[in-house]
Amino acid sequence: MDLLSTLARSGAGQGPIRWRLADRLAANLPDVRGHDRVVGWARGSNDEYVGPLRGRFANGMHFDLDSCRDGSARALSELRYRPPALAPVFAAVLGPGDCCYDVGANIGVYALWAAGLVGTSGQVHAFEPVPDTMAVLSAMVRRNGLSQVRLESCAVGATVGEIGMRVYRDASGLAHPVATGSADHVATLTTLDAYVERHRAPDLVKIDVEGFEIDVLRGATNLLSTRSPALLLEMLPAHLTRQGRSQAELVATLAELGYMIFNLTPQGLAMQGLFTSNVLAITPRWERFDRVVAALERTPFPRNQTT
Repeated sequence: MDLLSTLARSGAGQGPIRWRLADRLAANLPDVRGHDRVVGWARGSNDEYVGPLRGRFANGMHFDLDSCRDGSARALSELRYRPPALAPVFAAVLGPGDCCYDVGANIGVYALWAAGLVGTSGQVHAFEPVPDTMAVLSAMVRRNGLSQVRLESCAVGATVGEIGMRVYRDASGLAHPVATGSADHVATLTTLDAYVERHRAPDLVKIDVEGFEIDVLRGATNLLSTRSPALLLEMLPAHLTRQGRSQAELVATLAELGYMIFNLTPQGLAMQGLFTSNVLAITPRWERFDRVVAALERTPFPRNQTT
């Protein structure tokens, strides 16, 4: 039976055949310039299908969504055929019994990936302030019976209090702070320093907060100075600029805390060149520093690190 026939027979909830062909193409094409253009052409418009989507990640975790109208949900389709872009960092840092904080967990791709690595003896703390997004994340955690995942319906920043949020329909990864009077949702705001007083300290902190990475770091200075967890964070200039921040300010903040920045490139870790969209920040005082650098030194990372 040819591939097209196999896909056609795979049942409802798998998404359009064109999507599945494009997803398999994306997983198998060399990661060279033009890769995304070819896959995008094969996939066609993302707006053609908004129905249910189900499948299984490469680590065996299941997802089962009522609708893939949201862009983050649609991105899950490709993850049936390959690991998430940043999976090697999680594998290098985390093992059974470890603890991961996922700040800006969205619908939970990396929270679920981390849960598989730390196992039932470990912990994953997933922070997501947008109610509809948290509902999807919560459903995925229940679907996979992940008792090691703790869900926190709050934002993380530099202070403790409340924050108004503007939420964008069909874009769960986008939520911007606004005055509470004009907010779509008012979320509880905490800091990692305050949170870790009541919970286990992390071995890895993933931060994806649309340009507010510096705020998260400023609310975690005690944690980062005393426990030195690995940090995996976005370094997108457009997101930082939108919040009145810059890459230089983020670099300076990390340097003040004794952290070194490694780019995640197709050739492996690199300390020179333009910043990649995500970076690994670790400090030499961390006991796992040498082991993690050795594990990732020549590990190739995709150019497109969106998912």
